[in-house]
Amino acid sequence: MHMVISTIKITGPISCCGGIYQWHVCNSCGGGWIRLCVFPAGGSVGSPFIEFKVYSQYNAVQTIRLVPYYTVNGINTVYGIFTAPTKISANYVIDSGVNQLFHTHTGSGSSAIYSAYVRIESTNSITIAVSDQSTYYTNRITEVLTQDVVTTVSSATQIPITYDLANGGIINNMLQVNPTGRTYTTFNNGIRIGNYNSDYSSLYLGCSTSAINTTQSGQWEISKTNDNALTINPSSLRQADHSVGLSINSDSSIIKFNGNELVNVGTDQTINGRKAFNGIFQVNPTGTNYNEGIRIAKATNGLSQIQFGCDSAQYSGQIQGQWAAGIMIRQDTMTQEFVICLTSDFGNDDRGLRISADGNTLSFNGSVIAGVGATNGASSGSVQYSAGNPILWGVNSTGTEGGFYSNGTNICWRARPITLGSIPP
Repeated sequence: MHMVISTIKITGPISCCGGIYQWHVCNSCGGGWIRLCVFPAGGSVGSPFIEFKVYSQYNAVQTIRLVPYYTVNGINTVYGIFTAPTKISANYVIDSGVNQLFHTHTGSGSSAIYSAYVRIESTNSITIAVSDQSTYYTNRITEVLTQDVVTTVSSATQIPITYDLANGGIINNMLQVNPTGRTYTTFNNGIRIGNYNSDYSSLYLGCSTSAINTTQSGQWEISKTNDNALTINPSSLRQADHSVGLSINSDSSIIKFNGNELVNVGTDQTINGRKAFNGIFQVNPTGTNYNEGIRIAKATNGLSQIQFGCDSAQYSGQIQGQWAAGIMIRQDTMTQEFVICLTSDFGNDDRGLRISADGNTLSFNGSVIAGVGATNGASSGSVQYSAGNPILWGVNSTGTEGGFYSNGTNICWRARPITLGSIPP
């Protein structure tokens, strides 16, 4: 049965040759959906096929091959091959023909019924013909080209279009390359992507399954740019200056992330913000001018410190047992001292080990133990220890209950003067 279809009505049979059914869409078709066939309910294995040809006014041809998947539990999907027209626009838009293939279904299990539809691009003339069909299970392909054009199809599952791979296309499922007879030294033992106009070359990830010239949410790209850099970024955020994503410059000496240098081989570099290292951080100095190691500049408040025992999950603040070493402000004189103390003692001038701003005085917990200001004890200061007793900072040991001590005249051991003289033979 052959029928002529306009945008208004079906007019009747045209011709019949060898059981090939045709539909002619004529006049000015503004687009719409045509049902190709129906795959009825069934509860046993056996999958026939049917093939359609689509001819447009530009003598372009498309092929649609459908195979329903029947199981003992009923039909559960329809597989298809859907090619683009022989003639398409430069940006792979279909000017004339059908541009989408869908299948729909009602019911489930052994009661499921599937239908296949194509969407017609606006055109003046189009012909859809059955060009091949399985001789087995013919009862599982019914209502072939028996419905007029409709404007919508609900709850449809799209079967991707496949373009001529000589000019771009879609491969369903998977592509694997197994190099044979090629060598690493000739750069031909894998996938090669050429330049477009000697400038760009890209690999797109997460792109649309049904179009080859679009971007969508979540799509990423790996590109060689016109300045010979390699970039990795979301397609929607691509920037000419590579300020978004990861980029490697043309001679592979600079790595940047969001415009910030991570590695610049052979040159000095600056990291803005925070960078955490898990494990060991080691510096091998090569400098000779106050740069033989780690240099820490002053903050805007004049402080410069190293924090010990801080929270690994925080970049500021202090916790119990946290220590600090570095430049701190003495509150009574507002001078900058070098201090080692608990962070909980910040702001308390009488806590910790401190070296004055001029480097001349050493104090501990408020007591001057060396240098300028040591007024008690020996004129040069002293540190003595008596067994079982506290360390005495900057004073003479006058108690007799300890070990060694001096009363100013004699040196004693546990209250007994030590006689100094020659040792008898």
